Amino acid sequence: MKNMKRLTLLSIITATAALLNGCIKNDIPLPLIQARFTAFEVAGATRAPKIDNRLQTVTVYVDEWTDPRSIKVDSVAYNEGEPVKSSVDFAQRIDLSSSLDVTLSLYQDYKWSLRSEQTIERYFEVEGQVGDADIDYINHRVVTLVTAATDVSKVKVKRAKLGPSNLTTESPAITSLTDFSTEQKVDITYYGKTEHWTIYVVNSLSSIEMKSADAWTRVAWLEANGVAGADNGFKYRVKGSEEWIDLADEQITASASGTFKGCIKGLQPLTTYEYYAYCNDDTTEVGEMTTEAEVALPNGSFDDWHQEGKIWNPWAAGGTKFWDTGNKGATTVGDSNSFPTDDACPANPNGKAAHLQTKYIVIKLAAGNLYIGNYVRTEGTNGVLDMGREWTTRPTKLRGWYKYLPQPMNIVSDELSHLNLKGKNDTCNIYMLLGDWESPVEVRTNPRNRNLIDFNDPHIIAMAQLQSGDVVSEFKQFEIEFKYRSTQRKPKYLISVIAASKYGDYFTGGDGSLLVVDEFEFDYDY
Repeated sequence: MKNMKRLTLLSIITATAALLNGCIKNDIPLPLIQARFTAFEVAGATRAPKIDNRLQTVTVYVDEWTDPRSIKVDSVAYNEGEPVKSSVDFAQRIDLSSSLDVTLSLYQDYKWSLRSEQTIERYFEVEGQVGDADIDYINHRVVTLVTAATDVSKVKVKRAKLGPSNLTTESPAITSLTDFSTEQKVDITYYGKTEHWTIYVVNSLSSIEMKSADAWTRVAWLEANGVAGADNGFKYRVKGSEEWIDLADEQITASASGTFKGCIKGLQPLTTYEYYAYCNDDTTEVGEMTTEAEVALPNGSFDDWHQEGKIWNPWAAGGTKFWDTGNKGATTVGDSNSFPTDDACPANPNGKAAHLQTKYIVIKLAAGNLYIGNYVRTEGTNGVLDMGREWTTRPTKLRGWYKYLPQPMNIVSDELSHLNLKGKNDTCNIYMLLGDWESPVEVRTNPRNRNLIDFNDPHIIAMAQLQSGDVVSEFKQFEIEFKYRSTQRKPKYLISVIAASKYGDYFTGGDGSLLVVDEFEFDYDY
């Protein structure tokens, strides 16, 4: 009987093994982790590369002395801790004169595209020129205006550059050209390619031309084309006034080609002004512009807060939400690390201030922070945020108060660029961006699909930033100026981040670093 039982058990085991070997398929799906670039540094770069995880593209920006056919890759990094393989050997120089396709493999294959953008300084100047030349580098065309008295069949070219310095061949040499009574053709050759340019020199009906007038709240920007070396300037007045005001020379900047730009300060909001430009005795027609409203930064005092369970929110209960924090993520395993404090600045001693402290909460570092926008959701231990609120005015400065007690960075991510930060003092980060995005910018902190604010984003119009690793034990007032990339573009959104740890998005910083901020406000004049 015992032998029968043993035989039966042996038969079951044997049959089961056969069944497992012959019938069961390995249909467990492979992990769906997107293989991606996290860093891509090249020699000759003019700014950080743009890595777009959604489109799976990398764009590098190189100077005019870098041959796009032979770009040296200084460093490249992929998903942190993942065995990513690339179809391209980046130890060798790569050709980015056109798009380069790359396959990254991590369980599955992912097709990426690499490309380069090259910034080349170009100019064309002749005697008697009225304003800057119009240089169309896409269609390879130059149009230059000269005064009505200039004989276009006898033009002297002062200087010209349509390709990279010392690396360009011109046929014929541009400075040898004199007769522009008809268009002139020039072949420009560099980096193995030849561009066929057409150059026009045209008589202008006037020596002065108004290009633009852009009124902000308390300042306005005027731009005109005049003749280099002539008496160029602007006049303005409140509409209806009798007396014209001559804009001071120190508020005017001029180019060698005759284009000049003026900044009018001390204007009144929501007021209509008249203006015109002049070059010697020639003047433009009188134009009108109306200044914008002066809008205060909502809850810039940081007085308004309310609490929901463990979560502190930086707006009054039932009030309008403008700022938010990462508290919803931090409180999944701990308490709020961004909350109000009675330790307010001297400008408002009876109010509140924002207490932002970096803390290691169970499994991850959480930087104390405030930002303009909305906390959308938590994915695991990572946050998804909508950054920015609608905004259309153009402030010139941000003022405020802060205290900062940095700690040594004892927690750093495994990313190569952060490993050397360990032990160094933490750094606080306060910045504001004005941009023409069509909607809030989605930010994700998960390393697998991370998407952070890109300071090279072409949508950004202006930026103001304060970073410091210094100990500031008593409240200190600061003033930072917005640096505008364009005086004519109008913003649609305002983004701001105030963080006790600069690298908090990478879960890197000093446990205990404390930033206290209070009484933020905008200035609209220079």
